[in-house]
Amino acid sequence: MGRLKTLIALIFSLIFSCQEIKKPLVSKNTNDTIIDFKFSPPIKLDSMSVQYRIRNDIFNWPEFTAFTDSFESLIKLNPEGNLVFIEELELKLKTLSKSRFPTKIDLPDIKSRLKVVHTMLMQSRYHSKNKNWKELDISLQNLYLSYNSFINRIKSINEEINLFSNETN
Repeated sequence: MGRLKTLIALIFSLIFSCQEIKKPLVSKNTNDTIIDFKFSPPIKLDSMSVQYRIRNDIFNWPEFTAFTDSFESLIKLNPEGNLVFIEELELKLKTLSKSRFPTKIDLPDIKSRLKVVHTMLMQSRYHSKNKNWKELDISLQNLYLSYNSFINRIKSINEEINLFSNETN
């Protein structure tokens, strides 16, 4: 009788120990933050044509050209994966701010607007790095607005200069 009980206990232990326990590979608490958020369409960026740059002595400013070309490419990227590009753009902006500005636009007005663009770029980098998608969306929109303000101020200063130079002639 003792052997029978031992044999039955051994059979039950083998049956229950051979069952496969399935555990989910991903914990249920993990959320994919990208799926639940839809980014706003980007604001249209203001630009300067090559003819405008030549006519207003901005064409021979390679740091400005590199910065604006990179910035105009930023708007085409997927916002979730733009951290590396934002960091590169920040380096180009630092190079631009340290460069020699053309005499017509070497003004505190222009430099202060460039600092605002830099601030918005740093804010966007922070939110992109921390995957705060809602805040990144807002900061990218602010970045585009500050860039447009920077470009429009350059244009308005050039228009003022051209207007006053035409009046004196």
